[in-house]
Amino acid sequence: MAQERHGEDVSEMGLFQRIGKSFTDLFARFGLCTVKVLVTVLMAVITGVKLVLNELLSLAVDILRGLRWIFRGFTESIRNRIKLNKELQKETRKAKKLGRKEYTASVAKFAGSFLFGEDGMLYTAFNYLLPVLSVAFLIGIVRIGSSKEYGIAVEFNGKEIGIISAESDFEEAEREVQQRISYLEDDKAIDLSANLSLKMVSDSDRLLTKDQLANEMLAASDEELTEAYGIYIDGKFIGAVKDKEAVQDALTDRLIDFHVDGVVKDISYKNKIEYTKGIYLASSVKDQQETIKMLTSSTEKKGVYVAQSGDTAVTIAQKYNMDLDRFEELNPKLGKKIKGGQVVNVVETESYLPIQYVKEYETLSFLDYETVEMETSSLNVGMRAILVKGEMGERRSNIEVTYVDGIERSRKTVKSVVTKQPVVEQVGIGTYAARPDPGVEVLTGSGEFSWPVDGGWISDHFGGERNHKGMDIAAPGGTDIYASADGVVVAAGWNPGGYGYFVQIDHLNGYQTVYAHMSVVHAIVDQPVKRGQLIGEVGTTGHSTGNHCHFEVRYNNVCHDPAFYLNTMESYYLDSLEEAEKNGSDDDKSEDDDE
Repeated sequence: MAQERHGEDVSEMGLFQRIGKSFTDLFARFGLCTVKVLVTVLMAVITGVKLVLNELLSLAVDILRGLRWIFRGFTESIRNRIKLNKELQKETRKAKKLGRKEYTASVAKFAGSFLFGEDGMLYTAFNYLLPVLSVAFLIGIVRIGSSKEYGIAVEFNGKEIGIISAESDFEEAEREVQQRISYLEDDKAIDLSANLSLKMVSDSDRLLTKDQLANEMLAASDEELTEAYGIYIDGKFIGAVKDKEAVQDALTDRLIDFHVDGVVKDISYKNKIEYTKGIYLASSVKDQQETIKMLTSSTEKKGVYVAQSGDTAVTIAQKYNMDLDRFEELNPKLGKKIKGGQVVNVVETESYLPIQYVKEYETLSFLDYETVEMETSSLNVGMRAILVKGEMGERRSNIEVTYVDGIERSRKTVKSVVTKQPVVEQVGIGTYAARPDPGVEVLTGSGEFSWPVDGGWISDHFGGERNHKGMDIAAPGGTDIYASADGVVVAAGWNPGGYGYFVQIDHLNGYQTVYAHMSVVHAIVDQPVKRGQLIGEVGTTGHSTGNHCHFEVRYNNVCHDPAFYLNTMESYYLDSLEEAEKNGSDDDKSEDDDE
């Protein structure tokens, strides 16, 4: 036995050794693989660095070669000069031995070559200084040119009349002159062609605006001219006057005397009025009173208006700033009540210079409410009723209304705030399907509670000789029993006092209902329930002689007759509708058979 056990121990040790060796080999291979990967990555990095260094070295060599070439190019003339000087010095030493004349000639040749030779001092200096001087000269020319101001010289009728900054100034001045000469008789034309050229502006030159240029162009013509104030309405020249003060005062007085009811935010002329002093044709200058009469004049124009719903004679007359008598005179057959879409005659007053003013109003508008339909067990199937009545919302707005000569032309909302949100109207669609069997007596109570059983009939009323505390509704066993109103379950389960399985619901308004003798209870204590929600099934548990639901209505713990609270009229109404539909379908079928 000992030997066998020893053999088993040895075999077990051999097994562990083999497992340990396997793990050792595995880790060794893993380590070797890791080392190979690291060596491979390191070699790749070294190769990359070597490649980058070789490229940098090659670039450095190329740069040094380029610098060497540039240096040799700059110093080549100096090297040639040094070499030539050495040769001339040799010749001078030889000439000195030959004689004074030869020596003098050799020295002169050396000096001429040193100063004026191909690589001499003056030649070399000229080659280096010429580019520098050229660049300096170019910079000077640019600086001088950029410091000067340029303009467009205008030559009109062979005479330069001034300088303008842009060609568009001449075009605007030309249009201005065309307006001023529109008063010439016999449509006499003036040649307004001019020569335009670029010119450097000097201190003596005149830089003109478009209005000054128009004056100069007119002054250069042969027409009779005078100095006056031109009147422009929205940029259009309508004439000139000698004195603008009287015209301005008359127009201001017209604004002050303009009658407007209520508070006006802003009042002004609709058109932009400008007065420009300048040279004008004498024929375009008008008398001041004649000009005032023209600017303050107005004309009447007849028109028609399509009446809107709610319009009256007064509102339409106010809309067109008309006198009520004048309105009735234009519409003698118009009754007191004006219908929408009716065409009425009106008169619009058109002023030469319409007066525009702005008034502020606070308005109240109503917001429509939405209507949604929702299913509810508070109504019997097929019935509809408003659960939440819709209410319109309210919006208060501050608006600015712009009037022109008393007639409304536009309006703008400045501020708008919803002061009352609309209330969504909820329409209930009945889903409560529980009702008595056909032929059962009709209950006409308040309807505060619903028939609690899916069918059935009354087998025992409230009270009587045995002081019955509820109403017995007989129905087959297993028939569904529903909560007759919303509430919370306060008791559910077995009642040892005779009710058997029962459910008691508190409706949180002093009323409670009890459903007894159930075969199955589906509700639990503290469970909120809705009208029509399943709470149990009809049975005969407790003190009972047959399948029925004992239904009680309690108010402040006092039992009341459930008939006072149940109303089955709607159920019979639905039965009559179903019967009518059935009869109708039968009639249709019989007609089809006859055909």
